[in-house]
Amino acid sequence: DCSKDSSEESEKIIKKCKHGERPHQSFHHFGESLRKDDNVEEKHDEEDEAVMDFRANLPLGKVREVKERLGLKLFNKAYFGTHKCEEKEENGRMEPGNLNKHLGQHRPKEITSRKPVSIFRPVYQNMKTIKKKRDPRFDSRAGLYKERCFEDNYSFLDDLRKYEREVTKREEFGDMEVAAKILRRMDNREKTKADRKLKQRTYQELRQENIDRMMRGERPVFKTKAEVKMINMEKKFDQLKKEGKLDQYMKRKAKKEARKEARKKLSFEEKYGYH
Repeated sequence: DCSKDSSEESEKIIKKCKHGERPHQSFHHFGESLRKDDNVEEKHDEEDEAVMDFRANLPLGKVREVKERLGLKLFNKAYFGTHKCEEKEENGRMEPGNLNKHLGQHRPKEITSRKPVSIFRPVYQNMKTIKKKRDPRFDSRAGLYKERCFEDNYSFLDDLRKYEREVTKREEFGDMEVAAKILRRMDNREKTKADRKLKQRTYQELRQENIDRMMRGERPVFKTKAEVKMINMEKKFDQLKKEGKLDQYMKRKAKKEARKEARKKLSFEEKYGYH
């Protein structure tokens, strides 16, 4: 008898749901049909409370039976309410602009199947295809930086710099001060490089002398930094003397030392506290 009663009640529930009606507070009574009017939202709130009470008392077996007979869509409308189902459907619908939205960092963009797919399409649209410039001197992938090897491999840059200097001299710049600054910067770079090469040559000669001593069975002699500096100065003076620029260099050097000493000396006002 109980099974007959439950089947009859489930049949009533199914009929009510098919007609768009929703259940009420108790299991034996059912709510009125849904109406769409100006007070729909208030009515939905009241019905939601009623449905929550009804669902709390409804057995799971009967819920499953009704769901199998009605189908998922109709059951959801009857069980949860039409307005909630409509909200879910609206949220579930994707806008046309969001179809091509990139959802992941390395996830390829979804493209409609109606368009033919190109073989040469970019798989990862957000990845930068432009190659980054890198300096081999500061890149760990190029190994340890060795100045001699770098200068040997990139010696063609010296020829390019010389060509740029000649072009800068020949061209007529609108602003002569800018041209003079560029040429001065190039000259200073060349002087610094020449001094560095002179020091390298001095160290190579001293190393070779020690190797020759050891080959003869003698002990190597290691020069101090001050001694190496004096050797470099002698070589530089000899080179300037050959070029006829020694006097000019000594005058410039004397002026530089005088400015340095003047900076070190305190003025009369600073020395005796007059401000």
